[in-house]
Amino acid sequence: MAKNSHDFEYISAIRESTAGGMKSFQSWFNGSDNVNQAAISGYWDMAIHILTPTVCKYISQPDSMTALEIGYGGGRILNAACGFFGQVYGVDIHQEQSYVEDFLHSQSHSNFTLLHLQEGNIDLPPESIDLIYSFIVLQHLDNIGEFINYLKESSRLLRPGGIAQLYFGNLGKLSVGSRIRHFLIGYREIPDTQVNHASLVISIGKAARIARSLELKVIDRGHSYKRAPDGFPDNAGGQSYITVLKR
Repeated sequence: MAKNSHDFEYISAIRESTAGGMKSFQSWFNGSDNVNQAAISGYWDMAIHILTPTVCKYISQPDSMTALEIGYGGGRILNAACGFFGQVYGVDIHQEQSYVEDFLHSQSHSNFTLLHLQEGNIDLPPESIDLIYSFIVLQHLDNIGEFINYLKESSRLLRPGGIAQLYFGNLGKLSVGSRIRHFLIGYREIPDTQVNHASLVISIGKAARIARSLELKVIDRGHSYKRAPDGFPDNAGGQSYITVLKR
């Protein structure tokens, strides 16, 4: 998949955020007031949203495990992953790798590799990853085909017994009328949305069916929490997730 105008809008907006330095760059991704706040929020999202009890059942000797983040953004969750796993990879469409590298180095991490997404392919060998995760990213995709491609790549990259924790825009956040209209198809593409607004929402059932068609076993499902831990667990967010196992 070549980059489209939707992707270029994000690439341009992220590039512009660097004009204000590291604080502005980090704030663009999660509205943090400073770099330290961004780092701390990354640890909370890793602990609550990614390392769920179901995911933890499949983690053993994490210092020898390899994790991959789809859409590492400013690196705040990737930073947390570096403290949890032996080797961490991140892939994204933007071109500000140097800012993320500087941030991760400032947090005393060096066990990471940042990759640039090329034509929809993640430049890693098959069955080389133990854990794949994505948070606040897949809801910004342009179309359902891109979502399917990321699940295909997850299936290709996971080792047997590996797991993926994938969050995506929640179809249930649509209006009642829109939910009814899109119930059977299971997703809605929302064109011409502003940058950082949801452009793709998917039902959990639809995401699970796609995963199963790629021989991934769905072992858990649920929703996100808004600005966790604030109000956790009652303050629901706008994302759903599936946890999948590579057979």
